[in-house]
Amino acid sequence: MKPLYDKRQANRISFWVVVAAAIAIAAYVGLEQAIDPVSTGDSGLRVRSLFGFGFEYSDIRDMELVDQAAPLGARIMAFDAFGLFREGRYQVEGIGPSSVYLRRPDVSYIHFRTDRGDYLVSLGAKDKDQLLYDRIKSISK
Repeated sequence: MKPLYDKRQANRISFWVVVAAAIAIAAYVGLEQAIDPVSTGDSGLRVRSLFGFGFEYSDIRDMELVDQAAPLGARIMAFDAFGLFREGRYQVEGIGPSSVYLRRPDVSYIHFRTDRGDYLVSLGAKDKDQLLYDRIKSISK
């Protein structure tokens, strides 16, 4: 009697499932690095990504440009692309649960304190973060 499945066939299927998943993750990371999902409109900041978020400028209570790596703790619901970028909800040391979009987690970031919670945003380079900070500071006055 022939078994219900062939072990070699199951191994082949498993291999191709892993390859397809690796290609999907690589494509997502590549697209995430190629486009700029952070946009500043007339009324607020929007991050369009897997765990996107947004807030109105009028909701900002305080904001600061921090010139060091973000002190991220445990992931609550987040995506970490092998340290290339991080996004989602993290437990942040000294702040608490926060929505995070860090293009490069080892450089500066902007910390927004709003009526709806804390947000950490980094575009991956100190000069880009400074430009974003200055733009939002001038709009939200």
